[in-house]
Amino acid sequence: MGRFEMVVLATAVTLMTACTGSRLHSQGLNLLEDGKVEEGIRHLEQAVIAEPRNAEFKTDLIRRRAEEVNRLLVTAEAARAAGQFDASLGFYKRVQEVEPGNMRAAQGREAVERERRSGSLLEQAQAAFKQGEIEAARFQVRAILAEHPNNAAALNLKREIDNQAVKLQAAEVPLVSSTNPITLEFRDASLKMVLDGLSRATGISFMLDKDVQPDLRTTINLRQASLSDALDTILQSTRLEKKVITPTSILLYSRTPEKLKEHQELLVKGFYLANADVKQTQAMLKELLKAKDVFIDEKLNLLVMRDTPDAIRLAEKLIGMQDLSEPEVMLEVEVLEVKRSRLTELGVKLPNQLTLTPLVDGATATLNELRRLNSDNIGLGLPTATLNLRREIGDVKILANPRIRARNREKAKVMIGDKIPVVSITTTSNGVSSESVQYLDVGIKLDVEPNIYLQDEVAIKVGLEVSSLVREIRTPAGSLAYQIGSRAASTVLRLKNGETQVLAGLINDEERRTASRLPGVGDIPVLGRLFSSQKDESEQTEIVLSITPRLVRNINKPEAIDREFWSGTEASLRSKKLATALADGAAEPLRAAGPAPAAAPVKDASNLAPTALSLSWQGPAQAKVGELFKVAIMLKADGGVRSLPFQLGFDPAVLQIIEITEGNFFKKGGASTSMSNNVDQTLGKAFVSVIRSGADGAFGEDTVVTLTLRPLAVKAQSELKFLMSSPISIGDKQLVLAPPAPLTINIVN
Repeated sequence: MGRFEMVVLATAVTLMTACTGSRLHSQGLNLLEDGKVEEGIRHLEQAVIAEPRNAEFKTDLIRRRAEEVNRLLVTAEAARAAGQFDASLGFYKRVQEVEPGNMRAAQGREAVERERRSGSLLEQAQAAFKQGEIEAARFQVRAILAEHPNNAAALNLKREIDNQAVKLQAAEVPLVSSTNPITLEFRDASLKMVLDGLSRATGISFMLDKDVQPDLRTTINLRQASLSDALDTILQSTRLEKKVITPTSILLYSRTPEKLKEHQELLVKGFYLANADVKQTQAMLKELLKAKDVFIDEKLNLLVMRDTPDAIRLAEKLIGMQDLSEPEVMLEVEVLEVKRSRLTELGVKLPNQLTLTPLVDGATATLNELRRLNSDNIGLGLPTATLNLRREIGDVKILANPRIRARNREKAKVMIGDKIPVVSITTTSNGVSSESVQYLDVGIKLDVEPNIYLQDEVAIKVGLEVSSLVREIRTPAGSLAYQIGSRAASTVLRLKNGETQVLAGLINDEERRTASRLPGVGDIPVLGRLFSSQKDESEQTEIVLSITPRLVRNINKPEAIDREFWSGTEASLRSKKLATALADGAAEPLRAAGPAPAAAPVKDASNLAPTALSLSWQGPAQAKVGELFKVAIMLKADGGVRSLPFQLGFDPAVLQIIEITEGNFFKKGGASTSMSNNVDQTLGKAFVSVIRSGADGAFGEDTVVTLTLRPLAVKAQSELKFLMSSPISIGDKQLVLAPPAPLTINIVN
């Protein structure tokens, strides 16, 4: 085989390899878009093998493999945290298929196996904890953590056990008394007489501080009240405070600063804040709770408070409302600069000057020699004519595709370009010169500042500047300066999560025409083209900006029950309202003695706890693949319900939840409501919570939420079922609700 045949063969093999690599690369990207991760990564790897020097193929392989691996790892860890060990193992296995040497996947599989083996022991610990056997549960949790120190479920249970132990330790001494309602009727009676009557009714003994006068007069009229109500009413009317000594004895003392310091028990509690600023939290507690003993450690973001148990409970609720994680958003930005240039140069460029040169000896000539100049001793220089036949077309695209993760109301900047040095010379009065160098940014500069709203919308302040080097300028002093061309735009957008906005129209359009003609003859139409050369040049540049916000996390707004609570009076903090309800009656407020009024008729059940509660479905029995359909979740209650958090399960390969909208059940009577939902399409779970504001509840039968779903694949019987539901009635009482039978839907083509 000759040299020529070998060159041809090598060229053919190179072209075939390049075509194969491009085809594999394109197929791999398409497979990844279709969700076929393993096949797509294999095609990208084969494309790199086919063209090992192609930087684009290597970059796409590394980037896409890292994205898919991270996504699968996050899903696997979420499934593991939820106790779905089989699903978690499946995701870890897929990670190892995509990246065989991934250590996180190998460690995750080992962790899943360990957690699965210790599952039975954990169930025993949870059962013991629910039954109130704190020490037994603590012993079993220690046994689990001794073998698996990072077991998430065991750590959570240990935290609950420790919290419960702290609550028991900080709880007041409980009073032992009858649960029968108490009736007290005294008019202008002494305090000693009132306490004696209460003691005979409850078996509680009362002791008075030395400064409390036993002949203090008061009027009490209570019917069907609880012991707590009776005590608090007496204390409010006599301006006294109580201290429970034993379950059957109480000390009463005056509500004065000196006596409060002497008798009132105080708690110390430390709050390790995860997100809130410790100084702002300190200011809030001092302003709202009038707390005095508050210490902060800015390094640890720690707040330590010493106050009454009621003040500590109120501080917990206030800090729970403030210590929320900062919202974050991922901004996907594409900056595209499209440049189009056209150049046409046609014609004949004729000479425009002649050169005459005297032919003399030497470099200089005398005046006599100049007199003897004639046609024989003068040289004539004739320049050449040039025929211009030139056509140039240029299309340039410059693309920047940064992904910026930014916190709420924090600025983020991106600079893609060059730093051009600008040298300046400074001369002192002594004649000493010195140079200084400053750098000028030239390229694409993008400034963004997101503002995240609760409705999953993002307002974005965008500032875009695209600059380029036009030409260099030399100053008279010898310094070098630059002419910079710049285009800038700034605006404020408000976009929904995942919505894309395109900003365009930054266009720079230039046209230039130059001609070189022979005077007179070059101006003759048509014929003048033979004696002239014309150059037409056009250049158009356009900047296009595309921005898409994707929420990483939003503000996890606390439930309504955690945002509205009682705090007592200005003089006496209280973490709960003075009790007004018993099982079979209500305590009347303090008032003058007299006949009891007739009970008002009950007009509705909004203030009564429900005795009958049921959930039901309303949806089609059959649906077609690709066609949206709706399913309504109905609630029927004969008493007031304030909120309904629940969790649904579905087959993610068959069904997709598109939208969840609130129904009218909790909106009855014009009440305001709030709804939150979170759909995990990968695990096939949806969490929904609907809360009604105000003290009353909703009753009757109506729609709680409506689901909009899309069938993805054919299946004879696909189920939509309740995994959990925890309705809460008036008085913040949690109810037990049996879930309805799953809704079965036939998915057909």
